[in-house]
Amino acid sequence: MIGRIIAKLKFVYLRLRIHHFNEFRESHAGFEDGKELISTDREKLRPAYEQYVREVSVPDMAASLEASTLLYRLCHANKYKRLLDLGSGFSSFVFRLYAKETPGVKVISVDDDSQWLLKTRNFLAAQNVPLEGMMMLDAFLSSTESEFDCIFHDLNFVEVRINYVSELLTRLKPGGLLILDDVHKREYLMAVLEKLTRQSGVLYDLKPMTLDQFGRYAIVFKRTD
Repeated sequence: MIGRIIAKLKFVYLRLRIHHFNEFRESHAGFEDGKELISTDREKLRPAYEQYVREVSVPDMAASLEASTLLYRLCHANKYKRLLDLGSGFSSFVFRLYAKETPGVKVISVDDDSQWLLKTRNFLAAQNVPLEGMMMLDAFLSSTESEFDCIFHDLNFVEVRINYVSELLTRLKPGGLLILDDVHKREYLMAVLEKLTRQSGVLYDLKPMTLDQFGRYAIVFKRTD
């Protein structure tokens, strides 16, 4: 009983380290025009998203349209040049659509499942977006790819995903963003917070913009050192 109480209090304390979405919105470009611009981006992505969850994945497994819209808005507003999605899928399309529209952008898409990476590649090819920079997890970990402006971490199941959070922080540039999806899962959020609150950076709640029909949402860590 005492152990459960201590664990609960620790979780509450760690959650208090997450800053409100309004603070993120006020300190990052992309939200000045409010809901209208975000809605425009969402509708731009919707046709490809609906095709993706119909032909490749399913809605409760794919990155949500809400999270995807956030990624697309942040990329365009902040003119990111180096992007990483760990866990290939619809996020790969979002980053690569932005790269197609913006010269000089490099995207790396990583997966630990070769068959899934092939499915992603086939979808991207059908959507006529760039295909460079797709690799397996082992190859990525042994590479020197780093200094990413934005990383979307959605690899495998959360039990696997947590093992790579610290590694990703070393590849994030100062001022860069690490976005972690599926933090509606309490144990995963707890594990993430235990790692990130020991690092130099700020955590923000993205729930107001990324909450989907399944209750999934994301948080973001901004590296400050």
